[in-house]
Formats: sequence, C-alpha cells, structure tokens
Amino acid sequence: MKKNLDLLKKYWQNGEFRPMQKEIIEYYQSGKDVIVLLPTGGGKSICYQLPAIIQEGLTLVISPLISLMQDQVNQLNERGIKAMFFDNNTLKNPLDHQFDNAKYGNFKLVYSTPERLLNESFLNQIKSLKIHGIAIDEAHCVSEWGHDFRPAFKAIKNLKQLLPGVPMIALTATATKEVLRSISFDLGMKTPKVFKSSFERKNIQYQVFSPKDKIDFIKKSLKNNRESCIIYCNSRKETEYTVMKLKNLGLNCDYFHGGLNNEIKKQKLAEWKSEKTHIIVATSAFGMGIDKENVRKVFHIMIPESIESYYQETGRVGRDGKLSSAILLVNPNDKNRMYNLYLKNLPNKNDLENFFKKLSNYLQIPYGEGQGMLFKLNLKDFCNTYKFKPKKIFNCFKFFDREGIFEFQQIYQSQTFIMLTCSQKQALQRIQRNDDGALIIQFLMRNIEDVFRNKKKINVDQFSHFLDINTEKIRKHLKLLEKQNIIKFEQVNTDINLYWKVPREDQFTLNSLLKRVEEYTHQKKNKVKKMTEYAFDLKKCKRNSILNYFGELKENVCQNCSANSCIQNSKS
Repeated sequence: MKKNLDLLKKYWQNGEFRPMQKEIIEYYQSGKDVIVLLPTGGGKSICYQLPAIIQEGLTLVISPLISLMQDQVNQLNERGIKAMFFDNNTLKNPLDHQFDNAKYGNFKLVYSTPERLLNESFLNQIKSLKIHGIAIDEAHCVSEWGHDFRPAFKAIKNLKQLLPGVPMIALTATATKEVLRSISFDLGMKTPKVFKSSFERKNIQYQVFSPKDKIDFIKKSLKNNRESCIIYCNSRKETEYTVMKLKNLGLNCDYFHGGLNNEIKKQKLAEWKSEKTHIIVATSAFGMGIDKENVRKVFHIMIPESIESYYQETGRVGRDGKLSSAILLVNPNDKNRMYNLYLKNLPNKNDLENFFKKLSNYLQIPYGEGQGMLFKLNLKDFCNTYKFKPKKIFNCFKFFDREGIFEFQQIYQSQTFIMLTCSQKQALQRIQRNDDGALIIQFLMRNIEDVFRNKKKINVDQFSHFLDINTEKIRKHLKLLEKQNIIKFEQVNTDINLYWKVPREDQFTLNSLLKRVEEYTHQKKNKVKKMTEYAFDLKKCKRNSILNYFGELKENVCQNCSANSCIQNSKS
C-alpha cells in the first residue's frame, strides 16, 4: 500500500487518499470486479488510473464522450502518465496505426468509446493488446433506467467474454438501486463488490427560494463581492445577460458556455480558479475539470431537467468540507418554462426519421459512409434549409447523440473562404495602390496556391500577424475588395460539431432506436416531474428529496434546508 501512496504523492501531489479510495484500489488490484459509486468530486478516476501505473501492460477505459476522453488523456499526459485514445478520425489516423501505437507506445491507459466495441474487427485487434484492467467511466449509461442511457454500452459485455480473466471497474456518480443492479448484469461482471458512499453532502444547505427579482436576490445573498460561486443558466444568451446585470450591480463575474472556443474557455476557467474572477455564470457546459475547493454557493436561475443533473451541478460546491449552499431560484412561471424547454419539443418517430435523412443529405454522407468522420454545421442554416423548428431539431441531435450514432458538441467557429475573381493583370494593377488592400492581394498571390481558380480557406488571425493589420481591419478590407470585384469573400459560422460513430445505413440505423422513442419520452417526462416536485414542494425536506430519489431513505429532516418542516424543527 505504501507504493500506492507514493504514486499518489508523485502524480497527484496528494498526501492521503480520499474516503474509500484506498479500499477500492486494493480490491481492484486483487483482480476482482468492482462497482464504484462516489459523488462528483469524490476522486473516482484515481481508482483505476493509479493501479494502471503499477500494472504491466495497459488499462482499457471505456468512456461515452470523445470530449471527456480528450480531457482525461490531456490531464494524464500533463501528469507524466502516458495515455491515448482511439481517434474517430480514421482518415487522418488509420485504426491500424492507432493499434500499433497502443501496442508499442508504452501507454498505461488507452481510451475508447463503447461504439467501437460494436465493430468485430476492432474487437479482434483488442485481443492483441496486453490489457490488464478494464475501466467503465459513467457506467450508469449502460442502464435503460439511467439518466443518460446509451445502447452501445451493452456491447461492453463482449469484453468480458473476450478477456475473461481481466478485472473490471465500473464507476458512476449517480445511480439508483435499479441502475446499480443493471450495471452488474449488463456489463457481465462476476459478483462485483459495490463500494457506495452516501449521496448525502452534510455541509451543503439545499435551499429553494421564490424572489421577485432573481438577480437582486443573488446580489443580496453574497456575503461579500469576493465570494466564489457558480450561477447556472439554461442558455448561452441567459449567461451573457445575467453577467451584464451582475456587472451593473458591481459584481466581479464572467460567463462560460459551449459557444466559446477552447482557448477562451481555458482562460475563463483559469481566471476563476485563480480568484481573478469570483463569479462564473455558466450553462451545463461548465462541468469537466471543475475542481475548485472553496466554492461557497451554487445558484440555479432556472430549474434543471432532472435530479441527477441538479445533484451533479450542486456537487461542485463546498468540496473543502465547509458549510456551503445550493440555491434554486424559482417563480410560478417556471413550470410553464420547464414544459416549453424540456417537453414541448420532444420529437416523435416521424420527426427523428425525417431529421436523420435530411441531416445525412445535408452533410452529403453516402450510404455506408460517415463512420469516424467529423462534420461541422450551423444549426440555423440547417433548420432554414429544411424549414425545421430549431428547438425540436436540437432535441433530435441530443437523441441521436444518446443513441450513439454521433457525438453532438456545441461549439463556435468562424471560417473564412477567399477566391481572387479578377485577372492576374487586374490584381497587379490593384497592388500598385500600395495600401492595406494591396498588401492583402499580394499576400494571397504569394502564399495561396490556385487562389485564382478555387475558393481557399484562410486564417484571418495569420493574415493579421504577418501583415501587422488587426483582424477587424482585415475583414473590412476584404469586404471592400469584394465590392471592387477583386475577390469573392465568404464567412461561414459553425456552432455544431458531429463526430459520426457508425456508418450511414438508414433503415438498419433507425429501426432499433425508433423503438425506444416512447420509452425515452416517458423517462424524460418522469424526470421533469420529479424535478418540478423538488422545486415547488414547500413541505418536504430538500436533502431527503434528493436522497430518497437515489434510494437512500432518511426519517429525520435535515433542519438545514428551506423546507417548512426543516425551518420549524430548527426553531424548536
């Protein structure tokens, strides 16, 4: 065990294990299957990452999200632990090359999506790797009773048959009793030991308030302007609007959402962690890598769609063990808003079938193709092309993401395309003016091949750097040159990334998943109902409501939340 502790100090700079980590690691190292249910921030990843360092060979990690895999691999490599993931873009990086890298690259952890396990060729190559451990991240995704069921997780059972003597560790932060049973059975685990901590966070006060002005309430709730907190909103626009209102009240804050590029996200996160920014106003995109100990308050301006989501997001408060608050702000109109946001635009079978065929055509994906490719598109343009309602189409994207057809990521990117439409003689005449427009034309002619015959993608930031002209002026001059019929200038904005996971096979792809539409809708309605009850039931203890949802029954009230029963008991 001393060796485990030495590794913890060396790679994670921790002098002691968190509760249950030591026992979980030792049990898993003994070669037995284990299920780990620890809360958000409880240190689940170390339970398989640390043993992977000691073991000969490698640990295969199954994770549902490409973005999550990338994040974990980057963190491990920064710590000096060799890790890689199977890249979906097999055109740039063929799978055979990736397997050679995994075999001979001395990696300790190799990550894969569950969809890979549906491919017989991939499974055959898995056998050639020296695998000594299998870790299943977000294991609740295997259960149809879970809040984020993904059918491809059922294929993980194939690994137990393929590698019968290899121990498996399944990890999750949120699981009901039904989900825990399902994890064990559906993953084919052999009498796994379940390490389960209580869902109770004793240092968190769960409170629900109904103020007339939510922003003003937040201002008055903060003890001082330097208090670290998170405010969750349900849309990008709402985060930016909330920041504007809070800044007008003199608060130090910034917004964070999926529409920002990675560099800006990293900068905003770093400024919040270093206390340069005290309040971060965010969508649910503010999740990965959020491990700040002294967050005192988490506010929700709008009701989340499920208890699971709420529990995970409130779990980012009070990780230092000190008294902290999770505050949900509601008003009577929020019931209608919840219906409009989560239920009104749920797609039916016809919607999903039509969406998939139109999307495949829009992206020009031939039958049998698409797997392993990355596509970028603009949601507004896609909806306008086929006269779709954006909210319903957004839910279609989320449904196909859940079903493992593709991974859906919200992003913001702007791409610029240019073509010189004049003759070379006209271009040379225009260069003689010796102004900023002339510099741009000269740069295009010297550095971009075939720019007179084809549209070429350019990097405006690169232009700005080489020509020493700021990007705003570059764009202004490009528009002027277009008016002068010198160039054709086109700017394309994308706000969606799609990592396509399976070949396009309309009927084969659609038949199985369309059978699950009704169950999906039923689950969605039930989760919204439970969350609504939590938000508007004034009598029931808020802590107990959360614990009961996860199958943890408490008879006594917490005397620490905003429920009438707890307020009365705390006074008596």
